[in-house]
Amino acid sequence: MTEFLDPKRPSFPVYITIGLTIIFFSFLEIFLRTLFPTFLNIPLTLMCLIYWNMALPKSVGLTWAIFCGFILDLSQNLVLGSNVMIFLASSYLIQRYFHRLRALYRIQQSLIVASMVFTYQLIFIFSFLNFSNQILIEVLLFTFISALIWPIIFGLLRFIRIKFTYIS
Repeated sequence: MTEFLDPKRPSFPVYITIGLTIIFFSFLEIFLRTLFPTFLNIPLTLMCLIYWNMALPKSVGLTWAIFCGFILDLSQNLVLGSNVMIFLASSYLIQRYFHRLRALYRIQQSLIVASMVFTYQLIFIFSFLNFSNQILIEVLLFTFISALIWPIIFGLLRFIRIKFTYIS
């Protein structure tokens, strides 16, 4: 009888919720890349992985980082593994320090996410040797936009996690 009163019992499997949101953000990133043909873009998949690694580090394994990295590599015609390595490294770091990151204010988290996005984009610029003034402007612009939309993504994914994974 007590299992009916437990408010922490999942109403929708956590793994399915995580998977659907990560796949949705991956497809949204692919769609935005085709809509706006720039060399760089806003890494929504990376930001979604950052959230889930902070919120539920034991439920989000490194398998999701590998899976999403391969999806993005194939859709962007990149060398296989370029997104995978960045996603694995960032997932590892977030899971390692998730207690500290959770305790930060959203603006501090935005700065950390912006630094990770900046590093992500610099790795792509250095690995594909595509230097120009336009690329540097894109890096700064997309890093700034990522920092601005982090609280929105955080709030949306938190709402989804609370609404769909726990019985009210």
